[in-house]
Amino acid sequence: MRNVALLDVTLRDGGYVNGHTWSRQQASTVVSACATAHIPFCEVGYYRPRRHAADGADRPTSCCPDDHLRTLCAANPTVTVTVMAHARDVHPTDYRRLADLGVGMVRLPALHAILADLTPHVEAARAAGLMVAVNLIRVSELSAREVAAAARLAEQWQVNAFYLADSNGSLFPEQVDRLVGVAGVETSVPLGFHAHDGLSLAFINSLSAVEAGCRYLDASLGGMGKGGGNLALELIAGYLRARSQAPHAMTPLAHTAAEVLKPWRDGVLARCESIAGGLLDLNTDTIRDRHDQDQRELFTLVDAISG
Repeated sequence: MRNVALLDVTLRDGGYVNGHTWSRQQASTVVSACATAHIPFCEVGYYRPRRHAADGADRPTSCCPDDHLRTLCAANPTVTVTVMAHARDVHPTDYRRLADLGVGMVRLPALHAILADLTPHVEAARAAGLMVAVNLIRVSELSAREVAAAARLAEQWQVNAFYLADSNGSLFPEQVDRLVGVAGVETSVPLGFHAHDGLSLAFINSLSAVEAGCRYLDASLGGMGKGGGNLALELIAGYLRARSQAPHAMTPLAHTAAEVLKPWRDGVLARCESIAGGLLDLNTDTIRDRHDQDQRELFTLVDAISG
């Protein structure tokens, strides 16, 4: 699991919780935390160039204006700044501009019924030099045959990643295993999984996806997102550090989650401490004794594990 690539979706998917009202400073803080924590990809919002004039000043993550993207990319060269673009909001000629601003990846979501319509967008984005990921959404509503057909399209396009998105948050681990397996038979394109936590299964479903062959996982700070929330970034980063000696750091994610999510989420640091206790297999007596002797936060012990 060490080689799993994490993609932060706080600013994009979390925007459904706060009406995409992240400030530019909050966006900068999130991307910077990803850089410090060695999270390779950070999705900074939806790309809607025809909404820049209306929303760019007050809701930058809802449309990703040029100056905002340029600033984020320039300040965080170790992070692949990523945007999501619906085909209805973007013309194929727009992708060149994204690449010129420093954006590294564009993700194209689509229902199965309109997936083939993405062809000119995939071709234009690839020609612009962008990494391209295609996200097949609402996979819980699809048959194995439909997932297989979508995977064959991904193979035809030779995109950089083909995501299965559990948009409804209704999949169980055995279903994740089966659908990822079906996709893997049809394409050599690296697979990704986007979990939602409506049934409190985002973590185990994501682990099941990796075991079945996925190389990309989406997650957000505090699990902030629509549909019951997402996989918590600090949880999966800490898990990969503790169990696989991956290079991620949990501490900057925990602190940033506590800072930027405060208006919408309570008890973030306490939850991160509980996650760390579980990852380190510490009982409550040991945790109490440790806090009596050392005031450092428990999750710093996770980061002390050699990566």
